[in-house]
Amino acid sequence: MLDVVITGAGPAGARSASLCARAGLRTLLVERDTLPRDKCCAGGLLERAAALLNDPIPEYVIEKEINTVSIVHSSFREEFVLPNRAAVTVRRSAFDAYLVDMAVKAGAELWTPSRISRVREGTDGVELVIDGRVVKTKALIIAEGATSRTASSLFGPYPGRDQGIGMAMTCRLEHDPGGHMEFHFLGTPLSRFPYTFRFPLNGWMFSTRDGANIGVAGKDMSAASYRAGIEHMRKDVEEHYGQLFDAHVSAHPIPMRMRHRLHTRRCLLVGDAAGLTSPMSGEGMTNALKSASLASRAVEALVNGTGSLRSYQSNVHADILPILRASRFISPTAQWLIGVVDTPTLMRKMHGDPELVSTSLRISRGEEEWESLLRLVARRFPYLFFSSLT
Repeated sequence: MLDVVITGAGPAGARSASLCARAGLRTLLVERDTLPRDKCCAGGLLERAAALLNDPIPEYVIEKEINTVSIVHSSFREEFVLPNRAAVTVRRSAFDAYLVDMAVKAGAELWTPSRISRVREGTDGVELVIDGRVVKTKALIIAEGATSRTASSLFGPYPGRDQGIGMAMTCRLEHDPGGHMEFHFLGTPLSRFPYTFRFPLNGWMFSTRDGANIGVAGKDMSAASYRAGIEHMRKDVEEHYGQLFDAHVSAHPIPMRMRHRLHTRRCLLVGDAAGLTSPMSGEGMTNALKSASLASRAVEALVNGTGSLRSYQSNVHADILPILRASRFISPTAQWLIGVVDTPTLMRKMHGDPELVSTSLRISRGEEEWESLLRLVARRFPYLFFSSLT
C-alpha cells in the first residue's frame, strides 16, 4: 500500500511528488510519456511562480531572463523596460525534467513511460492498474492536464464549453530578441460590452536562448482563426527580429474555469486538471505549483490521520479562486476598453505612471497580491478612461 500516487509529471504533478516525498510519504509518480518530452506551452515563468519552488532554478533550465515587456495592438507598440527581472522563459522539456529529478531525489519513485488502464476508489484507498500491474494507494493526485482521462473517470469530463485553445511555435531567429516578452491583442476591439465571459484571440512572443516561443490563445474560435493568428505573429516577429528558422507548431486545450469539485474522499485534482488557469492571461504555472503545495499538505494530513482532503478544496477556494474570479470579471472589461479608448494614449499614460508599473512588477515577482493592482486601477480608472477616449 503506497501513501500517494501522482499521475502526470508536469509542473503540478512533479512538484506534488517532490513535496509528498519530502514529507516522508511513500510516493509514486506516473508519467505516460518518455521523459524529457515537449509540451505545448508559452514557457513563461513569472517570478511569483518561481518563488514557489523555494530553490533557485538552475541556469541550464532558464532560456532567458525577462526584463522588458511590450504591449502590441494593431500598429501600436509600447515597451516597458523593468528595473528587475519579472520572469524567465523555459522549455517545458527541460523544466519538467528538472522538477521530476527533484522529486526522485526527494525519494519519489518514477514510472515512465507507463499507462493507467483502470482506476477504482474504495473507502480505504484507490486501486489502479498501471501497465497491467495492480497498485494500491491511500491517496491519488491527478495532474494529467485539461484532458485527463483519469479525472474524467472519477469526476466526469471537463466541460468543453469552458476550454480554450493555445497554439504555440518554437523557432530560432536571425536576431536575438534579448530579454523580451511581448503580448499582442489580436481579437479586439469588441463592438459592444461582453456581459458573458469572452477570451478573444491574443498572441505572445517570449524570447528563448536561441530564438522565441510564439503563440496565440483564444476561445470559441475556428481552426482558421488560430492559423491566421499564428501567421500574423510569424510575420510580426520576422519584421522585428529577422528570418525565422526550424519552426515547430503544436496545440493544446486550455481550461478557462475551475472545476466545481476538486476532491473525493481519496483523490485530488491539481493544475490544469482542476481548471486553475487564469481566464485573463491563460497563465497556469503559478496555480499549478500553488495547488501542488496545497494538495501535498492535504494528502499528508489524510495519511497521518490528522485531516481529510476536504481541506484542499477549502484552501483552493481561499488562496486561488478569488483571483480566478477577479480575472474572469476583469477580462471582458479590459477587452472592451481597448475598443473604446485610444489604446496608444491609454498605454502611454499607464507607462508614465510609476506606481502602476512598479505595482505590476511586484505582483509578477510575488511581492504583492493582485488586490493591490485592482485597488490602484480602481482609483486611476476615471482619469485613465476619460482622458483616453477616442
